[in-house]
Amino acid sequence: MPDFAPFTVTVPATSANLGPGFDSLGLALDIVNTVRVEPADRWEISVVGEGEERIPTGDRNLTNRAMATAARRWGLRLPTARLVSTHNIPLARGLGSSSAAIVAGLMVANHLGGHRPEDELLAVAAELEGHPDNVTPALLGGIQACTMADGKVIHARVPLARLLAVALYVPDFPMPTREARQVVPRRLDIHDAVFNIGRVALLVAGFASGDYGVLTAGTQDMVHQPPRMRLFPSMAVLFHAALEAGALGVYLSGAGSTVAALVDGPAESAWTVAQAMADAAERDRLSGQALVSSIRQDGVCVEEAI
Repeated sequence: MPDFAPFTVTVPATSANLGPGFDSLGLALDIVNTVRVEPADRWEISVVGEGEERIPTGDRNLTNRAMATAARRWGLRLPTARLVSTHNIPLARGLGSSSAAIVAGLMVANHLGGHRPEDELLAVAAELEGHPDNVTPALLGGIQACTMADGKVIHARVPLARLLAVALYVPDFPMPTREARQVVPRRLDIHDAVFNIGRVALLVAGFASGDYGVLTAGTQDMVHQPPRMRLFPSMAVLFHAALEAGALGVYLSGAGSTVAALVDGPAESAWTVAQAMADAAERDRLSGQALVSSIRQDGVCVEEAI
């Protein structure tokens, strides 16, 4: 039996793009997956909670694949272990479930013998995910601006002048990232590019300054949300409901199908917006669930299990 103390890895859900920040902005949410790791005489992975009937537990398991990649990359011989993953992050809903699985696997390998620097963890995570906007806040927490340069993730935490809550409407239907990416145009009109550059600048400046009145315009997008609306026509209905109920800004979370709305104040004040989206969805014959979260300032954490 391998000799190491059991430990738990906690990874937050993430919401990426924030409207105009396609593949470059993301934030961490107070919705988490946990992985408990215990010594065992052979590798075992089990999943409970969200997606337990769909997520593979063998070599195709994404946490397992991330661990295997880390072991190869870092020249590690990992001790055998039993992993019990408890999932609260909905699958294929634009809330970073794949990033959470990747980050969990890298952190398990790192704790069992990797001890790699943060920038290396980020680079491997972004490579496995294909883009950095979810894995960066999953690892580091808060609101993160990020991009790839020379194989590295260049990132900066976006300061938040005061507390914001996030109202979420999570439809029952998935929007797989691959399908949602296929509808995004490969070439942009210069006016659309300038539109998004201006909105990203407003969004980041609004977060940092506390001038939250600019977030309505700051979350607007002309790159990925209009084409994705063809896959998800009710998106416009939910956007309108959130803004009418007092949201500062609203956007499609990641590749969807979750719609996220930013609300000034603690999580409790966001329930009005979340319920307004749920009511609008019901009128539009769309089923799903309303959730509220705060922005999690901490990213992934590893704790010795009791």
